[in-house]
Amino acid sequence: MATLVDLVGGSEYPGRGLAIGRDSDGAPFVAYWLTGRSAASQQRQLVVSEREVVVQDVGGGASDELRHYTAAIRDEDWVIVGNGTHVSELAGTHADCVDLQVALRNIDYEPDPPIRTPRIVGGAVIEGPELLDLVVGSARSYSADQVQHPSLFLRRSEEATAGVVTTYSGSADQVVTDGYPVVVSVEAEWETLPDLLWDRLNPALRVALVVIPLLTDTFEDAIARAR
Repeated sequence: MATLVDLVGGSEYPGRGLAIGRDSDGAPFVAYWLTGRSAASQQRQLVVSEREVVVQDVGGGASDELRHYTAAIRDEDWVIVGNGTHVSELAGTHADCVDLQVALRNIDYEPDPPIRTPRIVGGAVIEGPELLDLVVGSARSYSADQVQHPSLFLRRSEEATAGVVTTYSGSADQVVTDGYPVVVSVEAEWETLPDLLWDRLNPALRVALVVIPLLTDTFEDAIARAR
């Protein structure tokens, strides 16, 4: 099984990525990271509040929902993270007890031809140190008018493992769309992951990263890294 750190550093340009699982001590966590090629994509930050993580512009430009959005939402007993406005949509359906895998089927990939960036998502029910009904998946382009929804489901997340999905897997010069979820091993405690993951992202492309423990009821113990 690949490790989380190796997967994050496995391609030059992973785009946006997320991991949700339990660290080497069994503590539940979620991680989200941004990389960008354009000047506008580089001018972003992750702002953490009690119940949300928001991607905001720091360059004074116009708001763009493909680059500026709520990336994570949590309630008392669940969390959802992803790379676009669909995070808020899925949080609403999850609050209405709609299965996350079913709700994902109503999501489309991003309207950014010719790349057609996947919309990625991860979510789970939080029960103490346990993550239950964990889902990681995406809405990705199969063709110009067909959408795939690859996903994985874990009834219970095991210690030292996480579900991971990224939007891309190629280079900055040759973008390769991804969106295929995988399970990786987590060989570190969550507090050390921000530095380990940040160091593996390409310094020329990395924008921001946040790792959030899920043992408390809020996001305020998160550890962030930024340019």
